[in-house]
Amino acid sequence: MSYDKHNHQGYFGESFVRVLASAAGLIAGQQDVDHTGVDFSIDFPGTRGTVRFPKIEAQVKSWSCPTGTDLDWLYPMNVRHYNNLAGEGFAVSRYLFLIIIPPDAGQYAQADETSLRLSHCGYWASLRERPLIDQAAQRKVTVSVPKRNLLTVDGLRALLEPLPTQRVSAS
Repeated sequence: MSYDKHNHQGYFGESFVRVLASAAGLIAGQQDVDHTGVDFSIDFPGTRGTVRFPKIEAQVKSWSCPTGTDLDWLYPMNVRHYNNLAGEGFAVSRYLFLIIIPPDAGQYAQADETSLRLSHCGYWASLRERPLIDQAAQRKVTVSVPKRNLLTVDGLRALLEPLPTQRVSAS
């Protein structure tokens, strides 16, 4: 397999997430084999609230020709990839990270003596509430990714916040 435009774009999108995780003080690791439908496990190296070593999993998609509305990106996604994120039953929360990048690879990053600027930005979406789709009946699905879900250092840390503990009434 050659290293083409799509490989370059995907690698940049994953690197974008890795840089954000590093800046957030988180650990982004990849599995040796891509069999579970996630690109990264992102871990907090310690305790947050009452949870020790919280983590999330993320599938990273990069997109150089984005379309959408004022409120959402409308990302066309392969149903197999979608089903790896949709629905309940996961032990670890899963997210779609959509990285919007320039169509020209020469614009991916600019560096000078004072900064490194990565173009453009990332967004996240949880598909937990979305139903699974029959892959035999449908190959693509359009996923709404809210533009308000900007993937930032603070936003990435917030995805690892512990969920409130449910209280069970004493019987």
